[in-house]
Amino acid sequence: MKYSNYIILSILLLIAVIFKDSIHVSTNLLSLFASKNSIEKLNIADKLGYSKEMFIAVKGFDNTSKIKIKEIKQKLLKNKKIISITSNIVPSQEIKSFYKKNYPLMAKFNNEVQTKELVYSKLEELYKAQFTNIFYSSINKDDPLKLFNLNSINIPNIQNNGDLIALGSYGYLMKITTTVSPSDMAKASQLYDEVKYILNEYDNVVAFAPFFYTVENSKKIKDDVKWIIILSTLFLLIIYYLLIKNLRLLSHTIVTLASSMLFSILISTFVYQEFNILSLAFGMSITAVSIDYLLHYYFHNFYQNSEKIDKSVMYGYLTTTVAFGIFTFIPIAIIAQISFFAVISLSFAYIIFTFIFPYLDIPQYVENETSLKSNNKIPAYIFFISSIFLLIYSYFNITLDTNIRHLDYQNTKLMALEKLFKQSNDIKMYPVIVHAKTKEELIKNLHIINKEQVSSFSLASFIQDKRTCLKKKEILENYNFKNLNNIINIQANAIGFRDSYFKNSYSFIDKNINCEIYDLKIFQSYGLSIYNDTKNYYTIALIKDTKNIDNFDFATNINIKQIFTKVANEMYKNLLIYSIIVISIIFILLFLSVKKRYIYALNYILFPISITLAGLTTIGSVNIMHIFSLIILIAIGIDYGIYMSNSKKLSNTILAIKYSLLSTFSAFGVLIFSSITALNSIGIVISFGIASIFILMKGMK
Repeated sequence: MKYSNYIILSILLLIAVIFKDSIHVSTNLLSLFASKNSIEKLNIADKLGYSKEMFIAVKGFDNTSKIKIKEIKQKLLKNKKIISITSNIVPSQEIKSFYKKNYPLMAKFNNEVQTKELVYSKLEELYKAQFTNIFYSSINKDDPLKLFNLNSINIPNIQNNGDLIALGSYGYLMKITTTVSPSDMAKASQLYDEVKYILNEYDNVVAFAPFFYTVENSKKIKDDVKWIIILSTLFLLIIYYLLIKNLRLLSHTIVTLASSMLFSILISTFVYQEFNILSLAFGMSITAVSIDYLLHYYFHNFYQNSEKIDKSVMYGYLTTTVAFGIFTFIPIAIIAQISFFAVISLSFAYIIFTFIFPYLDIPQYVENETSLKSNNKIPAYIFFISSIFLLIYSYFNITLDTNIRHLDYQNTKLMALEKLFKQSNDIKMYPVIVHAKTKEELIKNLHIINKEQVSSFSLASFIQDKRTCLKKKEILENYNFKNLNNIINIQANAIGFRDSYFKNSYSFIDKNINCEIYDLKIFQSYGLSIYNDTKNYYTIALIKDTKNIDNFDFATNINIKQIFTKVANEMYKNLLIYSIIVISIIFILLFLSVKKRYIYALNYILFPISITLAGLTTIGSVNIMHIFSLIILIAIGIDYGIYMSNSKKLSNTILAIKYSLLSTFSAFGVLIFSSITALNSIGIVISFGIASIFILMKGMK
């Protein structure tokens, strides 16, 4: 039995090696914070190419800049991950053909009867203008009477300098459609490197794409977490050695914690398809908390007596795991993942420390004589009242941060580039997803939005809905263009126009005009893609005001800021509900554990929470990870409250808690140095809390 600890670790390592290809840790923070519904919306937007665009700008409008933009375009077009590049305002050949074929349907048509006198008058005016008007423009032989009028369609977010697209006053711009989405790490990294390689040859060229965040942030997060784990491990090893001072016991402790972490990683990555690296980092820190069990056992010589269960440790373990267990069901991925990891890790460690360690010949702790007498300690009710006042202060002054992106690594360089590309747009247009069962219904829905917001831009800017199209087709078919052509040619000859000058007038009206919807892919260069699954067709419309878009059951707002704000509010609501449940259960379990010393034990929860929350409220806004960390603090505090309230040897309990606090600080304190706000927030809260618990131990009676 004395080697069972090492055998367990060996078995776990063997399992890890066998299933190494199945162990996947994600760096995608979106999956942690966005709801399933929000992710589905963004996935559809991704398939429509909304997040697959890349922008490259060359500074200046001189000839050198023109040459650069053309050279870069030619090099990028060789890349198979690039679908199309738009660098000028000239429509593609496909769009020109579309305009030519559908012009009669797209343009407004004056279907008034054109009499001989009216035709003569209009043609005479055109004839005289050739000789008298200094601003004379050529005659449109196809539509000399100007019966058709097509308003120009303004493509939003596109400015120009000559024939080339411009990025405000910065320089020339290229809009690139790629096959790469931000969630595809492998392709994103590959294209990122390929684009950077090309652009390194040129000065004053900047590029931005949403997937740049995926590549750069992922690398930063991995490096950050790696150093945090290394630092935390080093600190813990040093502290464990200084605390335990017995190499054999130290070896068993490290093996147990390593086994606990490895077991939790195997189970968590099996249960969660997208187990995140942040959940892993935080979960591993929580594992260090389990040394509480060992320290309490060791300093009370549990391994030398005949007891099989220490009730204080058991109550502490059960209360903590119940709290985390409830949070595994919360619809917030990061909290659910961390909680699940914690339950598995703490349970594994508790079982090993409780049922395996008694067989490992753990040396007896020889206690030193210590005096705990102090006349300067403060009564428990003073701490209780102070905590209530601090909580009231926090309630009236707290500001919640609803921007989930603040929890990610703040890539200031990329954020500045994103701002540069966005600020050049004078007219702010926001994307919405529009869906329908059929293409015809999709176009109809787009026209409904277009009536509500006249300046919207979508496929409806080019294609009429079927009902309008059929009505227009009927008008054109019933109009006698052949007779009109005859009248025009007779009157033109009478005025003095060359014979047969207007012989082709209105011959562009195709009698076989078709209202069927053709290939819509030709509008991809304008950012108007279409995607369909087994249920619906989807496309994107750009609108100025998204306030009333929820009134349409076929439209979905995908403005990232608004989505994340809505998600954050839902997260706070869910966290509040689950927190109330957890805290209620904790208070009940606490009462059952300590009974008469309830206020004393309760202070180990209320005082750290009130101090930390008041500090956070005073410093700035409070985010979702701050609040979750407060729940972790409650779970830690309740253990110490139970230990202190039920202790038979207070000096040994205080010593165990002191060392445990030092261990916990080593595990969580290093998170303060993280540049990832989510981890930094956890480190700040736990550090505040540990300091508060230390004050209680020293100052409360």
